[in-house]
Amino acid sequence: MFKKIFLSVFVVALVGVVWFGYGALNLKKNSVYYAQHTPHREGVEPVLMEVVRNLRWIYNPDIKGIKYDYDGYRNIYNKKYGKSEAASLAYYFREEYLYDDGNFLLYTFDKRFRLISVWNVKTLEFTSKPVDVSAVKRDIFRVVQPVVDAQSEPLFNLQWVYDWVNEDRFN
Repeated sequence: MFKKIFLSVFVVALVGVVWFGYGALNLKKNSVYYAQHTPHREGVEPVLMEVVRNLRWIYNPDIKGIKYDYDGYRNIYNKKYGKSEAASLAYYFREEYLYDDGNFLLYTFDKRFRLISVWNVKTLEFTSKPVDVSAVKRDIFRVVQPVVDAQSEPLFNLQWVYDWVNEDRFN
């Protein structure tokens, strides 16, 4: 009798670990796909947030001109869109995102992808000029778009779980 109870508990625990483990892996590996289809508040950019936040987990295609950096912070460098250097988007563990436009301006965004500051690398000062945030976000999309386009549809679509888990982050 004890063996049957132990075996049933073991099987249920094993199935639970496999199910939730696969679910967590699925949500991480397909986060960019899910972010493209999730409801969000205006101004919040789930795709840009997820592409660098889960850079270690998502598919990183080998595309000429694009480099990935996983040491410490997560960065995507794109040499095609930078003016003097490669443009890059990075995720910092303080829940901040940094965009280097490759033209001596460094934009800092908060955890909801709202612009915090603009740092001019040449003058070593924060710029006080008004910034067209939508134009900056379009530039960021151009930098990461090849990576976003390379993401495939998941085998088992867990969009409803992704939406439920990230509802507070994107709204």
